Amino acid sequence: MPEAAPIVVVGSVNVDHVVTATRFPAPGETVAGTSISSAVGGKGANQAVAAALAGASVTMVATIGDDGDGADAKKRLSEHGVDTAHVAVSPSTPTGTAWITVAEGDNTIIVVPGANGRWTVGALPDVIDTAAIVVCQLEIPLDIVTAVAERTTGRFVLNAAPAAALPDRLLARCDVLVVNEHELAAVAGTAVTVDDDGIAAAHARLRRRGVAAVVTTRGAAGAIVTDDDGRTTILPALPSTVVDTTGAGDAFVGVTVARLSLGEPLAEACRWGIVAGALAVRELGAQESYADLSTLSRVSQEYRS
Repeated sequence: MPEAAPIVVVGSVNVDHVVTATRFPAPGETVAGTSISSAVGGKGANQAVAAALAGASVTMVATIGDDGDGADAKKRLSEHGVDTAHVAVSPSTPTGTAWITVAEGDNTIIVVPGANGRWTVGALPDVIDTAAIVVCQLEIPLDIVTAVAERTTGRFVLNAAPAAALPDRLLARCDVLVVNEHELAAVAGTAVTVDDDGIAAAHARLRRRGVAAVVTTRGAAGAIVTDDDGRTTILPALPSTVVDTTGAGDAFVGVTVARLSLGEPLAEACRWGIVAGALAVRELGAQESYADLSTLSRVSQEYRS
């Protein structure tokens, strides 16, 4: 197996507070929960852990608070094999939190950014400049994401989540843009569509604005990939019994990037990402549900056969 190129993930670190219930409450309604738990999350941290578990060499660039949550999050990242030398501490600032309700095989999430909003462009570390692949999301300030993209000399991968309209200046720096159907609509400026032709057309629109390659994840319907030569591939899903969708998209991104770091073509890397997402939804939680390389390899063989 070839040696993996180093990956730098620049993004959010949160502490996830998860409540499970039999159904979601309506506005103004109170329902009984069935359990409560806390774990390290944030899209950046989740993607870093997923990539590291998939065998990649990963460095995390993030900002945490000077509190127990931040210290625990940094320790947890290290335990998963992520280099945390560039995880900064923001004084007198709480670590970011996510408040998640899981019910009916789905989830709702409210994010309080905390330290994830306390970045300065001048403090970005040099490790970004030399990485083979740099990954960002949109749970940190947009000016930071743009600055990271412009400093990246390797491959820049942007997971445009949460959904937001993005400037052409940033899109033109994206070697790979990863979105779901709702995020695709927000970035492309189109209506939400789930049909193959509509997604492919939105991909073409984004490529005209400067994006090299676009991936749209579709949950139980798989993914659609348009690579940098304009070829579109429809990838089927791996059937799963859904327990909790929290962090499944991050599993997809992290494992896809891990496979890209090995030199695999984008569509093939995304096949591994689909497997990672399908395995993640079978268990509660985000990072706790992510598969290691051995499991991913075995299930990926089954998926392709």
